[in-house]
Amino acid sequence: MSEPPAASLDAPLDPPGPLRALLEIYDEGFTCDTWGGVETALWHLAEGLREHGVEAEFYRSTEGADLGALAERVVRERVDAVFPLVESPLFAGGASPVATGEDRPEVRELRRRVVRIWHDVSRLSPGLATPPPCPVHTPGAAGPSGGVCTAAGVFPDGPAREVFLRDLPWTRCFGSRTYIPWAVDHLPPADLRDPFGPVLLQLGKTSVDQARVCLERLTGAGLPVRVVFATWSKEGRAARELVAPYAASGAVEVLDSYDIRTEWKRVYAGARLFVLPSVFHETFNFAAAEALQLGLPVATLGDCGALADFASLRAETVAELMDAVVARGESVRPARRPWAGWREVAHRYATLIAAPRRAPALGV
Repeated sequence: MSEPPAASLDAPLDPPGPLRALLEIYDEGFTCDTWGGVETALWHLAEGLREHGVEAEFYRSTEGADLGALAERVVRERVDAVFPLVESPLFAGGASPVATGEDRPEVRELRRRVVRIWHDVSRLSPGLATPPPCPVHTPGAAGPSGGVCTAAGVFPDGPAREVFLRDLPWTRCFGSRTYIPWAVDHLPPADLRDPFGPVLLQLGKTSVDQARVCLERLTGAGLPVRVVFATWSKEGRAARELVAPYAASGAVEVLDSYDIRTEWKRVYAGARLFVLPSVFHETFNFAAAEALQLGLPVATLGDCGALADFASLRAETVAELMDAVVARGESVRPARRPWAGWREVAHRYATLIAAPRRAPALGV
């Protein structure tokens, strides 16, 4: 599908007045101990949007749970775009129109203003694995008679404006799609790698048994290990318990929490490479992208979505990946740094937000 020409940010607004955007954040806000990839993305996107003249404000998940109240605010404040989190009830199908407020005209107006950023595939793939090919929209498929669209339950025909971080087969179910990547220039490019330093290992995106394999293989080979966690997952919480005896004995260094905005050197500096065994379909991965930005190679499993694009070492199993890290971790070089910057990313979002108000009038 070819996308329509992007509206220029220099074109006049109709009606006139500043552009306004609302971005949903988790109830914890931007506290240091819960800051992750979603918070990084939304914070820097909002900062960039403001530089482009968009009045960007945040609202919390509890506020977004009441679609009627959110819709009234959107209409009252003449908001141009709403960026809900993937967990928003806006994306939960199956409930009755009365229960969700869908029968109210302001809720329909809210839906028209939604921009859905697909940083999480949980609505398409409950296990967070790569979504399957769609029998309707995959090139060469038999067409509508060949099956049911795999995205049918998440309103692929809108009216939301859909944003994906890269072009993949499962994104083609969405007719209004746009591709805009994330960026990582919130950290300065640097070369902080020490090829003889510790292996920086993130746990929490694979099973506890596989996490145990990682620790046993690396410490058994005598390599120094620095561990961080994917703190949002139950696997991450279980991995903390697994690592505790290793940390108590001094076999591994543990960074249980940190603020990436100020402590990025504490996390990445002096490591030989960043190892992330993930069994999920990653639409992006900030930890891996930040590792590249700071000069560290990345090692990961073979089928992990966009994460594989950052990797210098890949293997099909955790055991094979650990063997590769032990054998080649000193010599492997980092892949190319991500190209996009937050200013460019924000400009593209600002253009997307402005498009409905800058569209040329139709008719004669």
